[in-house]
Amino acid sequence: MLSTATAACAMLAPVDAIQAAPATAASVQQFATCAAEKYEGAELLATQPGSPEEQEVIAEYGRRSCPTPPVPIGVLRGAVAEQLFKADFGTIGSQPRRNVIEVFTVDTRELSELDDAARKRIDYVAFGTCVAASDPSRSSQLLGVPAESSDEKKILSEMVPHFAACLPAGERFMFSRADLRSALAEGAYRLALSQSLDEEVVVTGTRDPSRRVQCKLQEVAGTRVRRNICLTETQWLERDRMADYAAEDSQRRAREYQEIQTTILARSRFAAGCVDAGMC
Repeated sequence: MLSTATAACAMLAPVDAIQAAPATAASVQQFATCAAEKYEGAELLATQPGSPEEQEVIAEYGRRSCPTPPVPIGVLRGAVAEQLFKADFGTIGSQPRRNVIEVFTVDTRELSELDDAARKRIDYVAFGTCVAASDPSRSSQLLGVPAESSDEKKILSEMVPHFAACLPAGERFMFSRADLRSALAEGAYRLALSQSLDEEVVVTGTRDPSRRVQCKLQEVAGTRVRRNICLTETQWLERDRMADYAAEDSQRRAREYQEIQTTILARSRFAAGCVDAGMC
């Protein structure tokens, strides 16, 4: 009788009460898988965080029978980004597996019209893109391990040294692991897409321009191929500094080589002169 009564109560329980059960990593993953399968393209990632369009896409997922777990929209968005990353790229640096992909662009004029929560979420995406540019290998690896796993914790710990350089000056983010993974997922997706483009682009629009990620077309050594290299402004400055150092070092070596050749030539002429004069 107890089990029958329990079942009856469950049947009579309001739907909202059932859906309000605590979310799990598995339920978020299930939602993202459903959304990616039943809604073509990256429509969610094409909407600006905090916008009415974003809310409408989330609602459309629900209309298409994808149960929406009670977690922040940023976490849902990151989970979808993760599924799309696996489907469209697999790793940062790979060519996309489909032709048309669209992601939102940040209009700095619109930032002032957004509330603090929306601006913070855009900063989160900028942070995730910056970290992904700083460590593409581990960022790709992170999205291949289960959420809330020991592997995830290990990879995130290894990426901590990149975090400080990707934060706006004087600002601190209070990330949960779910928030952090979500930011890195969308950042990795945007970075992977930018590397496949044939034009130079700025990937993020954080409030601090020095923390942006910029992709510049660079020649691939030994080929005629040009591909986008995406780095933060600090990384570009370091790259330019190292290039200048390498150029100076090459010039120094060329001068040393020329001096050695000049010395050898002078000595050989001197020796030849001694022999001709019979003085050696």
